[in-house]
Amino acid sequence: MKSRSLSTRPRNTESPQHNARECDRRLRLLDTQLQVLERERQKLSTIVSHADAGFLVFDQSLHVTWVNNIFASRFCLSENPNSVLGFPCHQVLCRQSVTCEECPAARPFRSGIVAHHELRQELEGQTRYLYATSMPIKSLRGVVEQSMVMLQDVSQLEVLRKSQRALGESETRYRNLFNSSTDAVIVTNPERSIVDANPAFTDLFGISLDEVRGQPTLVLYAEQADFASFGTALAALQGDNTVIRSLRLRRKTGEEFLGEVAAFQLKDSGGQLKGYVGLVRDISERGRLEARLRQSQKMEAIGRLAGGVAHDFNNLLTIILGHTDLLLSKLRDDKSSRKNAEQIASAGERAAALTRQLMAFSRKQILPHTVLDLNAIAHDMESMLRRLIGEDVQLVTVTQPDLGRVLADRGQIEQVIMNLVVNARDAMPNGGKLTIETANVTLGEDYALDRPGARPGEYVMLAVSDTGVGMDAETKAHLFEPFFTTKGRGKGTGLGLATVYGIVKQSNGYIWAYSEPGHGATFKIHFPRVWEDLGTPEPPAKSVSAPSGTETVLVVEDDESVRKLVRSILEADGYTILEATDSTEAIRIAREHNGQVHLLLTDVIMPGLSGREVAERVSSLRPDIKILYMSGYTDEAIVRHGVLEAGIALLQKPFTPDVLKRKVLEALHPSPPRPDLYTSTSLA
Repeated sequence: MKSRSLSTRPRNTESPQHNARECDRRLRLLDTQLQVLERERQKLSTIVSHADAGFLVFDQSLHVTWVNNIFASRFCLSENPNSVLGFPCHQVLCRQSVTCEECPAARPFRSGIVAHHELRQELEGQTRYLYATSMPIKSLRGVVEQSMVMLQDVSQLEVLRKSQRALGESETRYRNLFNSSTDAVIVTNPERSIVDANPAFTDLFGISLDEVRGQPTLVLYAEQADFASFGTALAALQGDNTVIRSLRLRRKTGEEFLGEVAAFQLKDSGGQLKGYVGLVRDISERGRLEARLRQSQKMEAIGRLAGGVAHDFNNLLTIILGHTDLLLSKLRDDKSSRKNAEQIASAGERAAALTRQLMAFSRKQILPHTVLDLNAIAHDMESMLRRLIGEDVQLVTVTQPDLGRVLADRGQIEQVIMNLVVNARDAMPNGGKLTIETANVTLGEDYALDRPGARPGEYVMLAVSDTGVGMDAETKAHLFEPFFTTKGRGKGTGLGLATVYGIVKQSNGYIWAYSEPGHGATFKIHFPRVWEDLGTPEPPAKSVSAPSGTETVLVVEDDESVRKLVRSILEADGYTILEATDSTEAIRIAREHNGQVHLLLTDVIMPGLSGREVAERVSSLRPDIKILYMSGYTDEAIVRHGVLEAGIALLQKPFTPDVLKRKVLEALHPSPPRPDLYTSTSLA
């Protein structure tokens, strides 16, 4: 008998009414959820449609399936969102003809996560910078079915970022310039308190920024008046102008120096004053060089003045001494009158000596330069100098055995030593030590740069030192000026050192004085070294006494008194004289005179053509004529590079009748030139 199996499935014992109520509940729950979902959809739609960003949706083939209005109007310049539907991503986003290597829409399909991109879009000739956020849209099963890209225009942010980068780079450049500047740079606030400073500031002032930060710049000034006046100038600045001043400043050690300060206002973008920037440079050395240059220029100007005065004075002395000499020749038996004439001649000679000193200072003398040994001159003068300085002054001579040679006039070098020794003796009223030293020296570039006019090279040094009272800076500034003296009235002419200066310069040398009050003085002279053999002194000129002239002489002189004196002297000596007051008349006489003219005696400096130009014109008319120049003031008319040209004869004013007759005779009958003798003036 088969048994019947029992079923384990529960029997639905619920009533139809119960089932109906359950279905109704579930329907209401589903409706509520749909309503919530619709509200969220509407929120999302509202956000996507009205957010300040463009939204795009792409399918798995990366074609556009939906865009919002913002994307259409802002990123496509189209009011119709449907205009881009179905287009591939690279044409819509990047506006390229091929697929991008890093397509923003493709990232969510590969990674399934949110990704961020920076894009650059060219739209109607303008570059725009975009920030893209790519988001995956997944199914209920978690499969990425679509991707959404949100675009934001960050062009303004990019501009800001570039500005920030540029600002950072500018700050770096500024800081590099600030820190590497060799000039001290100081930044202050409007009240002129120190805010910042560069390393060069510490090097210049010897003080760190931390020590002076917040302090007024007054701490850097040597004089409070300079601080106040510079502040007034800063306050008066307009626009981008800069105020530049030379001011006395002070280092941390208390040492003062001359600084050049250039400052300008520091303003913000609104034009409000934020402070000042100052650049400081130590110009102490430049100031010293400028002072020396001014001194050199002043000495040059004084020299030209002295030379001009001496030139005019020489004409007067020529007349005085010439007529006095003629008068003396006629008063041989009248002792009373002769004595008066001799007094006139003596005064004239003293005046001529004074004029020669002025000419020496102005470097307008004609000097016979020979090759000299300064050691020999110093030793030869030693006994005479000992008698000159007295027993209470010790004389020490220190000479270098292999001393080089110099090109100069022995008499002038002796005068230099004599004047310096006398000056040293007067500086030691209670006795002391006087040293004369010679040495071979090489002057370098640095030495020459520190002394305007000096040139580097091989030199022979002559130094005279004393242990006397010394000199202050003010005295040294005027030391070589004519008629400047620190001696009492009647105790000096003030031409001793001026004469030394002129002789040294005319010998192409340099002289410098080193002294401090109470520490004596040293005068160092550097003569250019030469390698020629020693010269022999010029033999003394023989006096010309007997009349021996038979030639015709054309005298060209604009000073009537000098011209008549020359005529009377030469006519008395047998010469035939033709007179010309200027170049025009001289050339006319040379052209029209029927007889021979043997000699042209012409002044060098005259109105119109110079003596050299007159000689050239006359020589072209009369090639055989001899030339003799006369002047108390030489210039480049007859001198080239400091040396009297070969074959040129010169009669220096003032002159006596005997000297005039001798020079005329030598010019008419010249002897061969000596190879060891040079006649020169200043190279300056």
